[in-house]
Amino acid sequence: MSSDIGPLKFGNVLPIPAAPVETLLKIAVRSEEAGFDSVWASDHLLMVPGGLVPNALAILSASAALTKRILLGTAVSDAHRYHPAVLAQLVATIDHVSGGRFILGLGAGEAMNLDPFGIAHDRPVSRTVEAIRIMRSLWAGDVLELEGPFWRLSKAFLQIRPVRRSIPIYLGANSPRTRRLAGALADGWLPTSRTPELYEKHLRDVLEGAREAGRNPDEIERAIFIYTAIADEAGEAHKALERFKPLIVHSVELLREAGFELEPSRGAGPSPAYHEILPGEESEEAFWAFGRSIPLEAAVEFSIAGTPDDCIRRIEEFARAGVQHFVLVNVGPDAKRTFEVYARYIIPYFKEAYGR
Repeated sequence: MSSDIGPLKFGNVLPIPAAPVETLLKIAVRSEEAGFDSVWASDHLLMVPGGLVPNALAILSASAALTKRILLGTAVSDAHRYHPAVLAQLVATIDHVSGGRFILGLGAGEAMNLDPFGIAHDRPVSRTVEAIRIMRSLWAGDVLELEGPFWRLSKAFLQIRPVRRSIPIYLGANSPRTRRLAGALADGWLPTSRTPELYEKHLRDVLEGAREAGRNPDEIERAIFIYTAIADEAGEAHKALERFKPLIVHSVELLREAGFELEPSRGAGPSPAYHEILPGEESEEAFWAFGRSIPLEAAVEFSIAGTPDDCIRRIEEFARAGVQHFVLVNVGPDAKRTFEVYARYIIPYFKEAYGR
């Protein structure tokens, strides 16, 4: 691992679907007051586990109006549910509301958001590439004539443009192909949880994609969407990860790549990845069965969990592996305590030690 650690950013993921809308807005404001650099909303129509699922862009627009400094991002949207011109207009509007603080996270999409609603999701990578090119052209003020494989535009343009030259796009890229695409096209890489060793290994794909595209790899912000739990005793924090195991590790392939195997005694059969689940069906049951078979040690390795000092050391490990922006999902046994430890101890420690 690299020994260099530069300035780090810390983001707070809003607890969708756990909290009502008014609580989400209060958490966004509190995140800014507490010193977090960013706040993120999961962009879903349906979620597993279930609960209240509001529209992410509406939540972030309202949050933008209530805050002044903090960055606001989706973790993540997709190019299936939104026509790229409609999405470009939406996020350009939020960019105005926020004064230029919006980040658009994009991913391949999940079956739970698409299949129940009859939304096609063929060729997700190619669709995402075309959507990015359309949005960036519209944000630049271009008048588009396009006959693409997914969209047709004729004399198309927007009458609103972002506050900035363009809006940063982060790709939630978790496969070799999409990681190289992140390096070639994106402003940031936002993968799901993995170990520091896997992050450093997978980052090479991003950097290779940047070099192949003739880009400076330093232009790409290196983020991670990762679960965190803090307690006075490390074991208590680790125990809090138990029910989130399939969300943290989320695929057999990633588990094995990290050197772990399923525990056969826990009874898991073939399991869908998170993006393949349909809520309330057999695939959801198989997904949770898969979670029961994931060793807790694996979930710990894929997370930032333990005592406050344990978490500082763990963040340093990830930072040495290349992470610059930690997008944190708070699953602490006492979520308020975990939030306060980051606000009062961990974030100030890293700001003082490594700068802003």
